[in-house]
Amino acid sequence: MLRVFSPLAIMAILLTGPAASAGSAPAAPSKFVSSSVGGEFTSDFKYLANNFEADGESIVTAPLHLDAAGAMLTNPRFYLVAAGAGAAFGGSFALDQTMRSHLGSMGSSTADLFQNVSYGSVSAATALLYGYGLYSGDSRARQYALTAGEGAGIATLVDIGIKSAFGRLRPSQSGSHTAFFHGGRSFVSGDVTPMFALAAGVSEYYDNEWYVSIPIYSLALLDGFGRMGNNAHWFSDVVGAALLGVGTTELFLYLHRQHEKHPWRFRIFPAAPPPVPSKASAQSVAPTGIRLAFYW
Repeated sequence: MLRVFSPLAIMAILLTGPAASAGSAPAAPSKFVSSSVGGEFTSDFKYLANNFEADGESIVTAPLHLDAAGAMLTNPRFYLVAAGAGAAFGGSFALDQTMRSHLGSMGSSTADLFQNVSYGSVSAATALLYGYGLYSGDSRARQYALTAGEGAGIATLVDIGIKSAFGRLRPSQSGSHTAFFHGGRSFVSGDVTPMFALAAGVSEYYDNEWYVSIPIYSLALLDGFGRMGNNAHWFSDVVGAALLGVGTTELFLYLHRQHEKHPWRFRIFPAAPPPVPSKASAQSVAPTGIRLAFYW
């Protein structure tokens, strides 16, 4: 069944574009604007295809860049994020039984309504962000929406592996929230994961302003409440899915920014030629052999 619901508040925010916050400069318009919607669709397809290939390449070759991990470990923000994620999951695990007692008596019709509202509104918000990008010629809006979609798809695939690895039983199968490795499919929620992945893309486009991030993440969480109301998931399943979805989209947004720094690297659809050294620099440096450079 197709579930569609789009709150007017989210529509109004997305159609008017991001408001410039104090201390932050407005996003610069794209330098190259397609002359037609068809051209923008083609450009977006190339963007997604190029980054999808580059994302896989970057992830596979990550062990070759351990120096970057060293820089990350010296950044205090890394520990704040890790501590926050650990605290969120640990707290949710401790509240599993409490949340079940409060939401387990929810009627199935109410639980289904929560899920329908969440599916429809978060999906509509992402589609409206892409539509706003087409209407205004804002390539950044379209790219964030596409990256959120990529994050939702990949996070869902990762979720399948996590379910198989942990084998947690659902609340409807066991009264114990510690029933891991029993062949279950509860941890983490496959329904909630893509909702938070999509919500992260929308929120990030608006620089995580509270008037967008609070509504969009609340709508994504509403799906989790519906799943708990249907006795299908523990609270920690929902929080784990949220961390997976948001983390996946954030990772791809980061990787795509890194890819833009090397436009001359291998692309399925070439975007820019490699930099050509100036005549003066070419004459001042004598060639000493053949060198192959590859960026990732």
